[in-house]
Formats: sequence, C-alpha cells, structure tokens
Amino acid sequence: MTYKNQIFFLALAALLVFPAVAQAAEARIFLSSGAGAYPANKDLTTRLMINSGGGAGINAAEGVIKFDPKKIKVKKIIKDGSIFDLWAKQPAIDNQKGEITFSGGTTKAFTGSLGLIFKVQFSALSSGSHSLEMSTSTTMALAANGLAENITKDVDGGDYIFGNTAVISDAEKIRNKMVGRILLQVEKSGRSWYVFPGDRMRYFLGRPADAFNLMRKLGLGVNHAYIKKYENGIFPSAVSGKILLDVEDSGKAYYINPTDKKAYYLGRPADAFQVMRKLGLGISNDLIKKIPDWAI
Repeated sequence: MTYKNQIFFLALAALLVFPAVAQAAEARIFLSSGAGAYPANKDLTTRLMINSGGGAGINAAEGVIKFDPKKIKVKKIIKDGSIFDLWAKQPAIDNQKGEITFSGGTTKAFTGSLGLIFKVQFSALSSGSHSLEMSTSTTMALAANGLAENITKDVDGGDYIFGNTAVISDAEKIRNKMVGRILLQVEKSGRSWYVFPGDRMRYFLGRPADAFNLMRKLGLGVNHAYIKKYENGIFPSAVSGKILLDVEDSGKAYYINPTDKKAYYLGRPADAFQVMRKLGLGISNDLIKKIPDWAI
C-alpha cells in the first residue's frame, strides 16, 4: 500500500466510526512557534498544528517537513497531547535527508482551530537564517465528510535566525518596535498578524472568524466607564496596542491603535477583520521572521 493510500484508508476507517455530519471547510497546517532569533546550538521546540476550518472538520493528515541537515539537527518528536490516535506512519526523523515524515488520523473528527499534531525539538548547527519547510505538494488534511477529500488551503513552516548577541539584539529592537501593531506580510499575500503586548509574540489573524476569536481571547476586560471616559479622545499609553473588552456591555471589543491611541470598535467578525487590515502596517518577510509567532 502506498503512502497516499495509507492515509486515505486511515481516514475511511475513522469515518466508519464517526460519519460525516457537516460540510467540509478549509484547513491550515503550520508550525508554531515558527520564527524568532536565537543563539546557535540552543535547543528549540516548535509545534506542528492544524486549523480544521470548522465545518465537518478533519480526521487525517500527512506531510513532510524539510530542513537542511547541514544547518539543523532534529533531536526528538513529542506526540504527547496529539489530536491523532491513529498512525499510518509514525512521525519519523531522517537527519541524513533532512526530513520529518508523518501520516496520522483520529477516530474523533477534529473541528477546532488549534489542534496539536506533534512537537519537534531541534537545534541549529551554525549561525544564519534556517528554515523548517512545508509545502502543499507534500501536505494533506482530509475532511471528515465521507469523501476523505484534501481540504488543505494553507501550510506554513518556520524561519529562524541563529546568531550572536548583536543579531539577537537587532531582532529584539524590531520586536519591541512592533508591539501592539497589526502587521501585513506584504510578500505573502498580505497575511495579517497581531503583535500581542502581553508577550510580544505575533498571532496569525487568518479568517475573519479566527481573527475575531483570537482578539477576544487576548482582550483585556475593562468596565464601561473606562471606555466612555476615553472613547472620543486619546487612551492612556498603558493600553496602547491592546484589545479592550467592555465587560459591562456584552463584551464589546475595541482595538487601541498604537499610532494614534484611539479606540476602534471591532463589531462583528467581518467588521473587525476589515478594521485590523485598514490599520495594518506592511512588513517584509525578512523583518517579520525576527518576531516569534505563537498560536492559542
């Protein structure tokens, strides 16, 4: 049985237990944290995650993570907490070829936005810019809709910078400068990110519903009087770049734009998404990869 057939039959086996109940959506498979600047020879751990896109969800996925074995050594795969309980092919490391391969599934259709497939522990063998790469040609997420169709829309690997104190310091300056900003990755179809002031990590905004849910998770609850006090003026620097939730008015969300310290009402998911893109700052791939990313 071929590799592609393995995941197809694994998905069908899961469907016999949990038949389809909804329409398929679009999935995203990505590494998180997939960026940042670090000392060489430091062990790092990144998470391979999946966003099912909702709908019927997914019940199987496979892929290949590629890396340069002259620059990176993968030390361990950690499956604790994985959404997958079936493996057509256990996650396997090949430090000669520079590959991690996997093919897994679940007997419970996964419909969430943040499912852990596994974690990867690795280290850099030299200074410089190194990557863990994924591509649509080697990555599949199969819908739990009775058809086992590939619904992968987006895949994202990780870009890392390894170097000395000066390199790390330069990245820290970029990171601090972008705190609280909405960033538009102009060299990657204008993908939008939010740099959360609480940890200075960047969070992918994705689809309108994803962006809206993320903003609420990262929001700071305040009372209605606080919102009314500043809503037509300038908010204090302490909340610059933050998302405020009016806990006394149905949790309405407001983004405090760092450039003018004014509040922008986020409203419904589609409205919030448009506000964020309107206020976004264009940024290059070289700069954005200096800011570590995360997903919650």
